[in-house]
Amino acid sequence: MANKLPYSKVIENHVIKCVRGGATRWDTFRSIQRLTDAPRSMTTFYKHYGSLWDEEHTDIMSRIGARVYDQALNGDVKDASTFKSQELALRAKAGWSPQNTVNEVEQEIDPELDISAQEQIMNLLGHDPDDEQEDNG
Repeated sequence: MANKLPYSKVIENHVIKCVRGGATRWDTFRSIQRLTDAPRSMTTFYKHYGSLWDEEHTDIMSRIGARVYDQALNGDVKDASTFKSQELALRAKAGWSPQNTVNEVEQEIDPELDISAQEQIMNLLGHDPDDEQEDNG
């Protein structure tokens, strides 16, 4: 039976350093391979250090998010970073994007004169829907 892999404080510190530096899980896993008692599979890495990685990552993301929200809500409106923070918050949490901006335009065509695409095609083909109604009537 294989010996159980011990938990390593050295690896823990390295994982924290990687998360705080923005490394991915895969990069973190690869970077610990040179250390003593490093997990040799991603499954073992998750088993021993996955919750640590998650906690550190969540802490970093929540701190960054708090700073962005604070800037968006309380920043100087003349400062470009305030606008960027507001835009990011709207994109992330409100589903907004510059491409999805809707510009409502009042209809200038009389609705009685507006015809559907199907009626336009029928007219181009020489079929008059009014003639068919008279034939059926």
